[in-house]
Amino acid sequence: MSDTNSGDASPGHLHRLVLFSDAVFAIAITLLAIEIHPPHHWRGIADLFVQMGPKLTAYAVSFAVVGVCWFSHRRVFSRLARANGGLDVFNLLVLGLIALLPMVTELLWEKHDGEAVLVYVGHVALIGLAMGLVWAYAAFVGKLTEPMPVTEAVFVLLRVALLPGLMCGLTIFSLVKPWGWALMAALVIGLNLVGRRLTPRPAKETAA
Repeated sequence: MSDTNSGDASPGHLHRLVLFSDAVFAIAITLLAIEIHPPHHWRGIADLFVQMGPKLTAYAVSFAVVGVCWFSHRRVFSRLARANGGLDVFNLLVLGLIALLPMVTELLWEKHDGEAVLVYVGHVALIGLAMGLVWAYAAFVGKLTEPMPVTEAVFVLLRVALLPGLMCGLTIFSLVKPWGWALMAALVIGLNLVGRRLTPRPAKETAA
């Protein structure tokens, strides 16, 4: 049975896959907030924020992580022309790791030690690697993307695979060393500059 007959190449397949993925991201980011509960006893606003500090910090980091992963996921899927069953499998791996993020975030604020941070950053790095598998399959195996230069496809692979783990590690590092924010800004700006150089300009802009 061909992919067309099985529905793998149907016009709505990619659209439904994006909608399903967005729903998982939305649920994960909602569960991050649902898991936060105020302390039973607190004396004044200052004491409340002291007790809530680890939870709110972990929530802010995870909120940023989900945001970065969603942006990365959106950029990958905006480059796809179609979807198939293989893409579904790799995408489910990404979504499964995203769905576990609230649990890993709870570990981060309950233990808030070096081992918990290592587990957390490792989990986020796995999300990035899984996203890299999605792109690698779509661009190099399944041929699901629009035509593009190999250098651009490789750059996208490196960016989606490494960016979540790097951004997460730099965010946590920046909470201890404020100058880490400068490194993060330099990373983002550098990736944008490289991406613009590798992305071909439309014919109208080139002729202008």
